[in-house]
Amino acid sequence: MTVRGRRIRWAAAGAAVVVILGGGGAWAVASGSSSAQYRTVAATTADIEQTLSTSGTVDAAHRADLTWGTSGTVAKVEVALGESVKTGQVIARLDATDLDATLLQAKAELAKANAQLVSDEDAQTSAVSSVASGGSKGKGGSNTGSTHQGSSNSNGSSASAAATLKELKALQDKVVAAQSAASQALADAADALTAQTAACKDAFSSSGSATSTPTDDPTDGSTPTSGSSGEDAACTTALAAVQDAQNAVSKAQGTLQTALKNLADALTRALGSTGSAGSSAPSGHTSAARTTAATADNSSAGTGSTGSTGSLGSSASGRTVTAATLASDQASIDTGKADLISAQQDRAQATLRSTRSGMVAALSAVKGDAVSTGDAAATVIGGTAVTISGTVAETKINSIKLGQVVEVSVPGVAKTTTGSVSAIGLVPDTTSGTTSYPITVTVDDPTISLPPGSGALMQIVLATATNVVSVPTSAVTRSTTGTTSGTVSTWNGSKLSTVRVTLGAMGTSRVAITSGLKAGTEVVLADIGAPVKGASTTLNSGNTGTFSFRGAGGGAGGFGGGGRSTFSRAGR
Repeated sequence: MTVRGRRIRWAAAGAAVVVILGGGGAWAVASGSSSAQYRTVAATTADIEQTLSTSGTVDAAHRADLTWGTSGTVAKVEVALGESVKTGQVIARLDATDLDATLLQAKAELAKANAQLVSDEDAQTSAVSSVASGGSKGKGGSNTGSTHQGSSNSNGSSASAAATLKELKALQDKVVAAQSAASQALADAADALTAQTAACKDAFSSSGSATSTPTDDPTDGSTPTSGSSGEDAACTTALAAVQDAQNAVSKAQGTLQTALKNLADALTRALGSTGSAGSSAPSGHTSAARTTAATADNSSAGTGSTGSTGSLGSSASGRTVTAATLASDQASIDTGKADLISAQQDRAQATLRSTRSGMVAALSAVKGDAVSTGDAAATVIGGTAVTISGTVAETKINSIKLGQVVEVSVPGVAKTTTGSVSAIGLVPDTTSGTTSYPITVTVDDPTISLPPGSGALMQIVLATATNVVSVPTSAVTRSTTGTTSGTVSTWNGSKLSTVRVTLGAMGTSRVAITSGLKAGTEVVLADIGAPVKGASTTLNSGNTGTFSFRGAGGGAGGFGGGGRSTFSRAGR
């Protein structure tokens, strides 16, 4: 770095060199010559690292917050605070008396529902079998009930009865399967609607608040009006899932109605609508002679209603058995299965186990306490890795990428440690009045102390350049904010030139020049034509008085583009 020019001579005793700071650089006042003098530095090759500064809060990376999966009373705590545990080790247990009783009851209800379906299927089969094997129909359509048929007729009747019963079994199975599929489709639709309500709670209100209770068809006329692009995308996906689930329900219910109608039609053909069966129905079933058309009431399928205008016979419990009855039985079985799974899960969750190996860092489970689902029980921390949660301004978030290197430090400690960007949030935070996005930095093996809850400073490395032409940042004028084009002023000892350059990585004190400038070129460090912000028009010289100064107009060598600068002592 060179400073060209002669020293300024003061009118008073003594001499001094006045250096003005401003505009990110420095330049010296010259006098005694009409030629311009500049403070310059040669462009050199260097390694540049561009970073973005932010801060955040430290937390343990390998942390498991254990919560109760069911309600109950804590019966025993198996570990102590600070104790080392392994994955799967028991942390605490609930009193399982009530849970065991609920599980036993669920098993009994499911067994009862299965038995009811078997009984009702048998009732239909027995009624059809008794008519199919009771005799052939004579003229006029009534059953003769004759026992004087030839052997060929007897064999034909037996074959026909067997075929009828085989068809009946197949149709009964289709009704049961269709009802089970419809139950599952309804459950899936309910889950999809719950997920959609959560995903869209902020996307359908002009104020960004939660919406009112969703309608039966949440896709009807609903258009996101607010929220971030991430929220809108999640909401749109959830709405599509709801629509798909509703379509699946409609299809499953259509299949069920078809199965019910086919079974009802088969029963009508097998049993007939009028006439005498020629033999009495087996014990526990009404006579086939009293059987009318066996049609299914589709609207009552799966609700326990008989859904038929005709009597097909009675089950062992005395209730009328129709096609819809089987669907209702299967619906009860599906409900029983769900209740049993829930009871089994609750029983298993009465024992709280650690999901990772580590140390018990927090323990809120206390023997005798009544707890509810979701209540905190313990926190287990394993390993030394930590995460740091911070934010980045909306204008800078596009420059953040997963995997970028991050230099982490803490106030008062000179040493740093290295991490990487492990997560970038999609939902912005506007609570502070400015829009920012959350990011997470993971430090796998910290070399400095980073206790959970403490604050940390982060330098995110956005770009690096190795062995490139670089100049001090004060020598560059950017053409437009956010672009890579700019200019620098060069000085060859007699001529000032403006050179267009392409900017690369921008460090804290130097910037890389990717094109437009060669190493060794002298560049001017500051714009001498710009006003000096904060400069005083007087100099306090203590007991010797106050000196005023001004810049003369004219050439490019002095203040404000003036020529020679003169200084005089106040009062002289």
